[in-house]
Amino acid sequence: MEGKRILILGAGIGGLATARHLRIALPPEHRIVVVDKANTFYIRALNMRIISGEMKHPQEGERDLSGLASKGIEWIRGEVLEIDQKQKAVQTTAGTLKGDYVVIALGAERVPDAVGGFTQAAYNFYDAYEALKLKETLDEFDSGRIVILVCSAPFSCPAAPYEAALLIDSMFRKKEARQRVEIAIYTPEAQPMPSAGVSMGSAVCSLLAERGIEYHPLHKINRIEPDVHRLVFKESEASFDLLAGVPSHIAPRVVQKAGLTDKTGWIPVDLATLETRYSGVFAIGDITSIRQPNPTGLFLPKAWVFAEEQSRVVARNIATQILDDGKHSTFRGRGFCYIEVGEGKAAYGSGNFYASPEPLVYLEAASERFHKERRALEQELLETLV
Repeated sequence: MEGKRILILGAGIGGLATARHLRIALPPEHRIVVVDKANTFYIRALNMRIISGEMKHPQEGERDLSGLASKGIEWIRGEVLEIDQKQKAVQTTAGTLKGDYVVIALGAERVPDAVGGFTQAAYNFYDAYEALKLKETLDEFDSGRIVILVCSAPFSCPAAPYEAALLIDSMFRKKEARQRVEIAIYTPEAQPMPSAGVSMGSAVCSLLAERGIEYHPLHKINRIEPDVHRLVFKESEASFDLLAGVPSHIAPRVVQKAGLTDKTGWIPVDLATLETRYSGVFAIGDITSIRQPNPTGLFLPKAWVFAEEQSRVVARNIATQILDDGKHSTFRGRGFCYIEVGEGKAAYGSGNFYASPEPLVYLEAASERFHKERRALEQELLETLV
């Protein structure tokens, strides 16, 4: 059999997991090529470890992508410049690549300057080194108003702003300074983690209320005025002494330019197979637009757990097409999420996001067990994907 070439664009969790599953499923004559402009792999969820102080520096969680060679996976360091989905050709800064299959796993692009004043005023804790600066500032912070701002939705890791607020709350309780600190969240969402359903949103609201964390939904930011520490919304304003935020997210411009996105701004895919409207071209993870097949009309959250599960489905179906073994796979919309709450504990949410008439996702009470499970899972990903 003549060997096939599978191009995987993006070396995040989804892209690397796809490469790993394909390498296990396919004989060595089939080439698996991962393309990414970075030279290291890092799990963004580790930023919560930085904020909590469990991890001292982002380098502790970085892994060199050159390690892929030992797993039989080719890595090309280069930025993706153009995608010709019809010809399955990809132009990169390292040259033009042609594949038999293409898996787009480029994730979401964060745009801090989409909101005026954000770059000057806020710590973007979606960036590992900004998260480190936030931690250092929090260590010196004694009293005042701390605001967590979500600039726009959707965004990657829907639990992150709530985790950050809960961890900051825990930090000041430990310092016995919580009574001198206000903590507030402002978000354009109608509830926390809306794609997980009403039950999940209510459970997260309860976590915030129990800890005296203000929650302000339906607040879309217009601009930030750094000099006077002011947030300006459409119909109100709010002050802050320390601002941390989730920047606006968009699909990478290269997929917009290729015409792969739809009116949602993201790449639409088949609900079950993750294939785009172009045969042999798949998209997984945060870059996708997946509307849940229930009356809510909600979209699947942009979370790594879905990217990892989607990688299994896509890898299996590509392998089936190549090997003609009839072992098809289907993505069924199930997922889970750990929510750090501080004090070495995490809550655990899981369920069926494809359920009807609405997602069936529930949150289990925080415990040390779930915290340890999350840490073990993160470590496993670092060790197995690169």
